[in-house]
Amino acid sequence: MASSDPSRPVTGYPVVPNGIQNPALPAGSAYASQAPPPHQPTYPYTYNTNETYPNQRAIFLRRVIIALIIFTGIFFTILFICWLVIRPHFPEFRVTSLSISNFNVSTSSSSVTGTWNARFQVSNPNKKMKISYNEIQTSIFYKSEFLSRTRVPPFRQGKKNVTNIDVEYGATSSYIGERSVSQINSDEGRGLVSFNLRIVADAGFKVEGFWARRRLLRVYCNDVAVGISRNGRSGNLTGGATRCSVYA
Repeated sequence: MASSDPSRPVTGYPVVPNGIQNPALPAGSAYASQAPPPHQPTYPYTYNTNETYPNQRAIFLRRVIIALIIFTGIFFTILFICWLVIRPHFPEFRVTSLSISNFNVSTSSSSVTGTWNARFQVSNPNKKMKISYNEIQTSIFYKSEFLSRTRVPPFRQGKKNVTNIDVEYGATSSYIGERSVSQINSDEGRGLVSFNLRIVADAGFKVEGFWARRRLLRVYCNDVAVGISRNGRSGNLTGGATRCSVYA
C-alpha cells in the first residue's frame, strides 16, 4: 500500500497497467530475474590414441640419438687419451750400404745391366708398440727410370728395436731410354751415380697384446750416391747413410 506522505521517498517499482510496457526497459526484460542463456549443445570427447604413440616414438628416438652422441664422445675421448699415452711413431728407415757390380750401360740398346746390394736399417722408435711387416716390396730406380724390383721376407720388431735388411736387385738389359743412358754415362764420367730406392710394406702396430692398426707404409730413399770405379763396372755407397722419408 503506497504512503500518502509526499515527503517520504518512493520505494519499489511503479505500477504499470496491463498491456502497457515500461519504456525504460527493453522489450522482453523482466523485473525479478533475467532469462537463462541459450542452451549450448555438448559433444562427447573422444580420445585419439594415435596422438600419444608418435610422441612416445619421438621421445624414444631423441633418447637414442643423445645416447649415441654421448657414446661417440666417450669413445673418441678414450681413443685420444690412448693416443696420448702410447704416442705412436712411424718406423725410421736408412740406407746404410749400397754396392753395385757387373754394371753396364748399353748405348746401342738403351739398356742397363747390373746387380745392386743394399742394406736398410729399420728402427722402431716406439716404447710401447711392436711392429709387424708383411708383403714387403722394394724397387730401385735411376731418377724416374725403373731398374729392378724384389720382395723382402716378413719380419717383426720389438719395442725400441733396430733391424737390418739385406736386399739384392738385379737387372739384365733393362730398357731405360736414350736420355737416361746419356745421363748415366755423364755421371760415370764424374765417378758418381745416384739411385732412388722405394719400399712398400703392410705394417701392423701392436700394443699390449692387441693389434692397434695396420698401415701401408711407403718409404722413399732418394739420391743414394754410389762411387763408380774407373772401369765403370762396380761401386759402393759414398757420403754415409741416407735417411729415408716414410709416409702412410
